[in-house]
Amino acid sequence: MSSADSLQVLEHYGVVILPALAIAEQIGIPLPAVPALLAVGALAAHGRISIPLVLGAVSVAALATDFAWYELGRRRGARMLARVCRLSLEPDSCLRRAESTFTRYGARSMLAAKFIPGLTTVMPPLAGVFAMTRVRFALYDFAGVLLWAGTWLALGYFFSDAIVLIAAKASALGRLLGLVIVTALAGYILVKYGRRRLFLRQIQTIRVQAAARRQLDVTVIDRPTTELRRLSERAAPSRSSAPP
Repeated sequence: MSSADSLQVLEHYGVVILPALAIAEQIGIPLPAVPALLAVGALAAHGRISIPLVLGAVSVAALATDFAWYELGRRRGARMLARVCRLSLEPDSCLRRAESTFTRYGARSMLAAKFIPGLTTVMPPLAGVFAMTRVRFALYDFAGVLLWAGTWLALGYFFSDAIVLIAAKASALGRLLGLVIVTALAGYILVKYGRRRLFLRQIQTIRVQAAARRQLDVTVIDRPTTELRRLSERAAPSRSSAPP
């Protein structure tokens, strides 16, 4: 499908496609919502689609999905967070990073969470675990969705000519561009996987070293006790054989 065909599809079905992409991002599926938002913004600059309509549809879809995550976090607690973090490319640091961000910035962190890969899925259930009120969650989450979607739509609107030019260049490159994108994505996933393997190996080494230290401490403590027991056993017969 050429870039012109893609823009035409977004022009006719953008109100359905963009909410679906927003929901996919909220459940951890890495689909290209940002390029679609930029393209819709460029279409709106030429009067081919309505930004308020698209923004409203995206906001409703994202808010509904986030509320589902929020309720799961509120009802099931940390176990739900652990399952959500398994969707991340860095599950070992996912929860730690989200907790530190939420503890430091509180509800305000939800305003920027959708701009940060990995946090957009974890923040809603984390807010439920921290027992944030539903009204406060809804206000901050709605503001975060508007900020995220509105930013990319506005960039597409104001830089529509540049986006059309980029789309034309991408269409000219065709399969070569697709190959470059796939290669870059595969490299990114491999780097993340390698970092995770290294992290797990370091954790395993630390555990082995800690177990060895504990064993050494037990041996050092038990050795004097064993020597004293042997001495007392040797002394016992001599005391029993001594004349009254």
